Amino acid sequence: MKHSILKKILYITALVGALLLILTGCGKSSASSLQSVHKKGTITVGMISSNPPYEFQTTKNGKTTMTGSDVQLVKKVAKKLGVKYTIKTMDLDGMLPALQAHKVDMLITSMSPTPERKQGATFSDVYYKSTNTLVVRKSDLKKYKDVDNFEKSDIAVINNSTQEPMVSKAFPKAQLKKLSKVTDLALAVNNSKADAFSIDIPTATILLKQNPNLAMTSWRHEDASAGAAIALPKNTNKNLVKAINQVIAQNKTEYAKWVLEYAKKVN
Repeated sequence: MKHSILKKILYITALVGALLLILTGCGKSSASSLQSVHKKGTITVGMISSNPPYEFQTTKNGKTTMTGSDVQLVKKVAKKLGVKYTIKTMDLDGMLPALQAHKVDMLITSMSPTPERKQGATFSDVYYKSTNTLVVRKSDLKKYKDVDNFEKSDIAVINNSTQEPMVSKAFPKAQLKKLSKVTDLALAVNNSKADAFSIDIPTATILLKQNPNLAMTSWRHEDASAGAAIALPKNTNKNLVKAINQVIAQNKTEYAKWVLEYAKKVN
């Protein structure tokens, strides 16, 4: 009798455990599938708060909103998926942890799919690729006509950006200053806390409009990264990746135009 009761208890325990595993598995798979996105009705998108012309804040009638070429892409993705969207801003180094913790559904923030990032996320096709430059104070422009002088300089970059390894490789003896925001780059050079900063040309163009005492050098470097892509949680269902890639294919040419349009709009 006792043996029969024990067998029943073990059977029920095993059954409950199996059900929990099934439910847990379902939760994980639905977290990043097209079906779950439709069911939720809203996507939460992570991006940097200040990265013009790709994404930046504007205030109108006392209301602050995000705008830029990446925001335009968010709208296209949400429309394709048939859902609404919300934007959550954060520093670049907090992006992937937020995605992995499912605090956001995707990252649309000019992020490059590096091998390291691919270990913790699934990436879409590339939607944009840029060229980088170095910006210095106008008073130092003559000095940096000889690019070898950058070897002795302090160069500011955004932490965990594609410019970071690029500058390290180009100027291995230079000292890198890793900052959190694009606007911090100009501040660092303006305040003589860095000799130069590296960023893509559209962003540099905007920063020069805002900082007339800075100037772009003749140094150019093609983005060694794959370019900008949308980051999704690791092992995202293929149907969701396919839908997003369709949006990119339809809007890749338009995106390059959006970058230039928003560059002109930034004050």
